Amino acid sequence: MKSLFLLAVLFLAWSIRSSGQLVGSCPPTPLRSPQDVSEIRGVVVDKNIAVIPKIKVKLQVPRSTDFRDVALAETDLTGRFSFEKQPPGQYVLVFTAPAGFCSATIPVNYSKRGFKGIRLTLPVGATDTCPQYCESGLKVEEMTGLEGRVIPHNAQTH
Repeated sequence: MKSLFLLAVLFLAWSIRSSGQLVGSCPPTPLRSPQDVSEIRGVVVDKNIAVIPKIKVKLQVPRSTDFRDVALAETDLTGRFSFEKQPPGQYVLVFTAPAGFCSATIPVNYSKRGFKGIRLTLPVGATDTCPQYCESGLKVEEMTGLEGRVIPHNAQTH
């Protein structure tokens, strides 16, 4: 009977270990360097460059030991957001993603130089996904303006 119990415990331990689930605390997440932008706008996409609508986006400014909300937006049906008429300076964009995607925090330096818009690619993630995993799969690139658009077949060049 003891050997049957021991076998059951070993099988349970093996199945938990092989499930790929992280047991314990998440490793620390490195700080992201600020992205230079000349416009605080962009588009949010998945790894296939499909747009992600209805993502809450907060624009925040640093304040001594924390951050203060300046403006709120939501990505539209084309995955786009915009914060117009802000004074130049340092900001943080906080993206609250829907279930199935990682959320993101992107520091930006808003001035006359930099990206004219960002394309944020969100990785897939569960509610218990470690922030370091999300951060490592996150991509911030310059927005092309073609994200999510369907190009008619006769307009394509070869």
